[in-house]
Amino acid sequence: MTDFDIVIATYNSEATLGRCLDSVRAIAGAAACRVVLIDGASGDGTLEVAAGYRDIVDVVVSEPDSGVYDAWNKGLEHCAAKWVMFLGSDDYLRPGVFPDYLDFIDGQTELDFISCRVSYVDAAGREIRTVGRPWQWPAFKKYMCALHPGSFTALDYIRRVGRFDESLKICGDYELLLRAGPDLRTAHWPGAPICMQVGGLSDGLRVLGETYTVKVRSGHRGRVLSTLDYGVGLAKYLTRTYVMGSR
Repeated sequence: MTDFDIVIATYNSEATLGRCLDSVRAIAGAAACRVVLIDGASGDGTLEVAAGYRDIVDVVVSEPDSGVYDAWNKGLEHCAAKWVMFLGSDDYLRPGVFPDYLDFIDGQTELDFISCRVSYVDAAGREIRTVGRPWQWPAFKKYMCALHPGSFTALDYIRRVGRFDESLKICGDYELLLRAGPDLRTAHWPGAPICMQVGGLSDGLRVLGETYTVKVRSGHRGRVLSTLDYGVGLAKYLTRTYVMGSR
């Protein structure tokens, strides 16, 4: 059975946290996992919602933080399992699919990162699109083709390369994996065991700018090529926004 920790960062997440934790509760019988919830001193009923899940939530910390990567770094202090999954409070698992994903992970050894596909949904849970490709260095040095939601990161990898860069607000997960360069050891499961609600931090123009900064700073992608990547990403974003807005 796959041994893993789930770190969930929350801030004023009363509206979505219950759905997230319901999905974790639904797979608890098939998984050896611990749930670590790091809250950024929410002013709504987030902690009251979390209190209703004491049967699956092992750690709750609530204090001010500087963003999601600060929260995830705090969560790592409570992790000891082989794998760590980082969830947003508006992400949720698909209980009918997730056990098959765990069976796939059970067969993997000596890896740093395991990814899957992710279904983007609206606030009502209607599926918009499903995305996510296997990690391949030629594509990954351009953009994060292998998605972080639903992925499993080896705790040993994080210990080896260091924790998340808290100066970043959107692309800290991408930067963490870029540190290994072409030597990152990965696997990919082609199913979509997780849903991610659109409208989060990574769903917008700001991600393009921070991705540009991370790539140039890593040294794996030059300034000129990174600028071209930015232009392509912007064109795709504007096209997708136009198509969705015209429906």
